[in-house]
Amino acid sequence: MKKLISGILLSLLLSNTLYAKQHSSNVPPDEQWYCQITFANNMGPINVILYFTYEDSTSFTAHSSPNADKRIFGNMKATMGRIMKKLPKKGVFMSITDGAIFKGQGNDSLLGIIHIPMIGSMDLKAVKTSDTIIGSLSNETEVLGSLNGTKSPKGFRQDYQKINERIIDTLEAYIYNPDLLRSQQWKRFNKKLDKVSKRALDDPEYFSGFGLHSQKLPFSHLNLFLFAQSPDQAAESDEKFLFLKELTPETAYLNVTSFGGSAKEMDSIFETILKNNYQDLIIDLRRNGGGGLESAIRFGAYLCDDTMNAGYFVTNKWYRHHHAGDSPDFSNIQVTTATTTAAFIRELKHSPGKQLIISPAEDTYKGNVIVLTSGKTASTCEPIVYALKKHKLATIVGQTTAGAMLSAVLFQVYGKYYLFLPVADYYTSDSKRLDQVGVEPDVAVEAEKALDVAKQLLAVPD
Repeated sequence: MKKLISGILLSLLLSNTLYAKQHSSNVPPDEQWYCQITFANNMGPINVILYFTYEDSTSFTAHSSPNADKRIFGNMKATMGRIMKKLPKKGVFMSITDGAIFKGQGNDSLLGIIHIPMIGSMDLKAVKTSDTIIGSLSNETEVLGSLNGTKSPKGFRQDYQKINERIIDTLEAYIYNPDLLRSQQWKRFNKKLDKVSKRALDDPEYFSGFGLHSQKLPFSHLNLFLFAQSPDQAAESDEKFLFLKELTPETAYLNVTSFGGSAKEMDSIFETILKNNYQDLIIDLRRNGGGGLESAIRFGAYLCDDTMNAGYFVTNKWYRHHHAGDSPDFSNIQVTTATTTAAFIRELKHSPGKQLIISPAEDTYKGNVIVLTSGKTASTCEPIVYALKKHKLATIVGQTTAGAMLSAVLFQVYGKYYLFLPVADYYTSDSKRLDQVGVEPDVAVEAEKALDVAKQLLAVPD
């Protein structure tokens, strides 16, 4: 009896403590906010539910909906993922820590650190009224985005089942090889994504489910994005992607971080290389995830010594009448006339495929070339690496490339939701597929040691 009475008293004490916290004039009650996060690079808005908890009147923490992992993977897999520490504690994907409140007249100022998966941590500065939050996300040097919140869920809840249907319809209509839709991997993906669409409470949950389940599909270049407005794929970037450094008077190091730049940038860098008459050139593609046609064609033109077949891009129009095999028939594939990525994509949309031919520049580089690769060397890089290796125009040093070589296009599927989807397969000039395979190096070493090995091969002093 004494134990029973003690238990009741303890229960009452805890209940009173909780009640006092929630109703104390100094401690605000916990709150649920419907927030939209938009980034300065046009990504977003990301709809997310954030739960605010107040320890006292001057500090707070916040987190996204708990148990998101269970809604994505199911109870058993989520539990195992937490035990193995592969999934976040309590299934919370997004959080705000170190939150501080500064009281004002009619509104409060909020400071904190927001943590967003795949993006990182940023400083949050916001103004909060009784029913709105308006704030900015930044690092030490620049504003990266904004966060706007309301207590009302009106207009926030997305119909993820409808979005999911649009995504699946778009995939089935434009995927480069319709046979993939009959694979067991596709059927499992479709089934799991349907479950996620029925359970997801906000964008991070649906996007996480899509990203994690799509990794098990037998092809690359499938991604989901949020954009405030349709991005202009044809626009050339002013950002620099090429960085040249002289190691010795005879040797240069060229770091190509992306082929997303312009032909003009590539011309300019090779003019410098040719002018300085370097005998050896180390080209670093270890962190290059691909890019467009303009920069890549000019890159190949400066390194090839003769007209070169750079491979075949084939669409579902080709696959409906042909089957991939040891000797696929590319006799009806015409040579592309496109010199820009946008023009090339337009050609692919209306043809069974295109063949890419690269002609040498008026003045080409004739010295020794070493290309550095890693498991992150992907997409546009891979046909280039393969051709340079096949025609013995360069020595490849590093790791096997990513094996992510398909031609993909961005489709608007539903409002701000965009699907990046592969519409063309790629075959090398000798009929080899690179997607899910990659290109093996001539000299296999760990990626971080590749530059040192290249210097040793060229006898470049430290």
